Amino acid sequence: MTETPDGGLRERKKRATRQAIEHGALELALEHGYENVTVEMICERAMISPRTFFNYAGSKERAVLGIKTPLPGEEQRRAYVAGLGGSPLTDLVVTIAGAFSDFGEADTELFRRRQQVLQANPELAMKEFARMEEAQNSVVDLVRERLVLDGTAEARPGSGLDDEARMVVSLTFGIMHYLVRSWIETGAGNAPADPVRPALELARRIARA
Repeated sequence: MTETPDGGLRERKKRATRQAIEHGALELALEHGYENVTVEMICERAMISPRTFFNYAGSKERAVLGIKTPLPGEEQRRAYVAGLGGSPLTDLVVTIAGAFSDFGEADTELFRRRQQVLQANPELAMKEFARMEEAQNSVVDLVRERLVLDGTAEARPGSGLDDEARMVVSLTFGIMHYLVRSWIETGAGNAPADPVRPALELARRIARA
């Protein structure tokens, strides 16, 4: 579906509001400690009303961890299953990296601040880990569908299809973790999709070692 100018403007405004909330929450958590931050403080920092905050984030925890988990949209999912010209692993890394870009996750400072808050709050880090586990599980069915369509695995009990799909997803999220860390450290202004190919080549070299 082609995005209309009005639709594009609305999405940009939503993204800007979401980022203002997340930046405000993280800044305050670093300044005052996570436990001392209130929703009212976040609203004041982001210059929004409490109603807007709850419509977008719903809770202080979600504002800090990230309002949305960057996962492929329906169009991206269909394109992945159909194939992008690479292996199931390569195509999934490209797809997930593209989702990061689409969600406006090309924000080095946001990632850096979130990592600092997670390091200072182990209980939040555990919740983020659980959220990432849930995100990975949501992608397994997608990879399973791709493997069956490719004919590289049989969709029957004991075929190893689930194991293969979960391995593809685990490797993908591992590569994405490497990309995000590199992106934070270099302070690159580009989306994580830019260094995908070198990261995949590095992973292949290590796998052959």
